[in-house]
Amino acid sequence: MDQSSGFSLINPQKLTPIGVLLAACVAWGAFYFLAPIGLYRAGSDYPYLILGGCLIGLLLGLAVFEPGTNATPPMRPADLHRTLKQIYEISFVIGMIGISLRVADWVFLRGLSIDTEFLKNREKIESAGTNAFAMASIIMIPFSIVPYMIHAVAKRNGERVGHAWKAIGLATLWPILTIVIGSRSSMFMSLGMIIISRLVIFPHTSRKVIALCCALVIGLIYAGGLIFIERLQQIGLNVEHVIRLSAFTHLAPVTQDYFYFASKLPEWGRNTLFIATTFIQYYVHGVPEFAYLVEHYQNADQGGTYSFNVLTRLAAILWGVPYDGEAAMFLMPRVGIYTTLFGPFYVDFGPFTPMFCFAIGALVSWTRRKVLLGDIAALPLYICFVIQVAAAVVINAIQSAYGIFYDIAFAALWIAIAVARRRSAAASGAAAT
Repeated sequence: MDQSSGFSLINPQKLTPIGVLLAACVAWGAFYFLAPIGLYRAGSDYPYLILGGCLIGLLLGLAVFEPGTNATPPMRPADLHRTLKQIYEISFVIGMIGISLRVADWVFLRGLSIDTEFLKNREKIESAGTNAFAMASIIMIPFSIVPYMIHAVAKRNGERVGHAWKAIGLATLWPILTIVIGSRSSMFMSLGMIIISRLVIFPHTSRKVIALCCALVIGLIYAGGLIFIERLQQIGLNVEHVIRLSAFTHLAPVTQDYFYFASKLPEWGRNTLFIATTFIQYYVHGVPEFAYLVEHYQNADQGGTYSFNVLTRLAAILWGVPYDGEAAMFLMPRVGIYTTLFGPFYVDFGPFTPMFCFAIGALVSWTRRKVLLGDIAALPLYICFVIQVAAAVVINAIQSAYGIFYDIAFAALWIAIAVARRRSAAASGAAAT
């Protein structure tokens, strides 16, 4: 490839934000019609009108900045290699430091152990509060995925930056470590970005790789289910009781068909059916929970302080802005469950939520445009946005799964590189004169 005539970062037609959102909606519909579950129905059409408006607003926003052409500016091979190498090396170091700080926090300050039960490890994390190690690591850990993205971009453009095994090893280290605390959402967030990076950056993806990615996703779902079963056993609960009583199953309960099928299966079969069914409940429950939220929410609109409470808490620490974390936690009619991407936004913006969803979609579209036009610094944030859009019918992956910290980290990376470029250009201009 002759980079002097242009280069590219991603395949424009693969896993677009609009495509993954529509695919997620189709999957939701398939689960709804095929699975042995029933869903809560609101007493009026208003919640569903708001939900439809949010989806339409998001879809329109995702299309607003789509470029007519994907031509990238020319870049000399030497400049491309130097830029990729710098981002790779800096991100690798930051990611390693972040993971090391988190492990140090877990082991030395909180007393976690791989021999300890999941729930006890989670209790230690939640009861110990925060500290400097934890605060620094949570912003630095997202950088552990960036080297793999940069390695893939280099390979796409005929360059060699870093080693595949090192980049993949670092990218998968944090998801593996989350097993210690039994955190499935964090694991899926990180691995989802790795898989999306592989599929959209490399120019060609063989059927074997696609099959491997599908097998990995299914394997992770099954492994996550086994982790969930293990956590249930640790507190003495039976899986058949849990499938009726878990918070996320209340508005998406199983039908009697489930228990009929389960009674005919051996233990491993019952576990497999339980894992598949609870995954489907987990996937679809956000929609009825959103409807319930819209029906029963009685508080004032929060104006963004609920969805982006991390920023509100930071403002409270730095500038003394009033913030009551306990009160914010109980704003929802049902606490501790997912209400799709749109539920937290509804708490913040009420009937204006579809307009805010359009703005979110436009931000994703603008970031995608920058990537298609060759801005390498925008790529990590774009990949993060794609996984968050893919999860929209299930969970607000900005508010949950450390999503906001990935967004902040990757936005900071983009800004830092942009500032460095301007300073370099200014210095070059001054030297030329």
